[in-house]
Amino acid sequence: MRLVVFGAGAVGSLFGAHLARAGHDVLLVGRKEHVKAIERDGLKVEGITNMTVRPRVAESLRPGERATMVILTVKSYDTSDACKAIARSMSPRPILSLQNGLGNLEAMEEGLQGGGWSTPRLNIALGVLNWGVTYLNAGHIRHAGSGSLVLGDLSGGRAAKRFASLFEGVGIPTQYNDDVLRAVWKKVIINCAINPVTADHKVLNGELLTDPLRGQSVSLMREALEVASAEGYPFPEHEVEEELFRVLRLTAENRSSMLQDALRGKPTEIEALSGVVLQLGSAHGLKLPHTERIFKRLMAKQPKPPK
Repeated sequence: MRLVVFGAGAVGSLFGAHLARAGHDVLLVGRKEHVKAIERDGLKVEGITNMTVRPRVAESLRPGERATMVILTVKSYDTSDACKAIARSMSPRPILSLQNGLGNLEAMEEGLQGGGWSTPRLNIALGVLNWGVTYLNAGHIRHAGSGSLVLGDLSGGRAAKRFASLFEGVGIPTQYNDDVLRAVWKKVIINCAINPVTADHKVLNGELLTDPLRGQSVSLMREALEVASAEGYPFPEHEVEEELFRVLRLTAENRSSMLQDALRGKPTEIEALSGVVLQLGSAHGLKLPHTERIFKRLMAKQPKPPK
């Protein structure tokens, strides 16, 4: 099968590597230094998964690009522009978001429609991934932790089931969820409890298993839970807390994606996580002091996203 992975950072590269190793024709679209390193030496994966593969690579999509399906793994702030480029390059086909944060669905629709797709929601699948993957340097990633992968469709679409079949066929365990937006919210709560703390204190995920960072993480989790409930997605606190510590144990040696971006001097996805939670919380009249403090600290430290 001919596949495009658009936004080949850590997660996109790992999925592309699995698919390429299984014999699929994979095109990774990524940044120049990553593309050049893969062209020269192949894509190297270490950790839980060890392999070197040589997928096709490019810095952008050419007009008329042939692909059966597309996997989108760009940062949240690049979603709309990436989808516009995809839609201008190819006609409608299944496209899967494996991204963090809230608002990606709306940004995908905006970009795909702007590029010429008339009813993009029928082609969109959402994925919720709890893996630990670290971008070490150009052409080289580490698979540091494996968790769950949940996929779901929207508005009567069938794209997610096609992706689930694809991933199961290459040995990636996948669950299908009829209420994928609820699964998205649950991951957002977990990410809001982990990623900002790791980025603020420059620590691996496992450091959040003990105080004082454990307490800070739980406080952020509880505030995000309040907002999710106000938005119509209530969760039992004990259930989410158990999931939080399960994820931390599974990815204890991992650098969160937000920490990776902070260490590399790149913009983080704090606005798509804590920022959106604050906006929604404010609309419901909720006070979120822990989230507000860490959001302001991280926003003060980071550069602006590239235009």
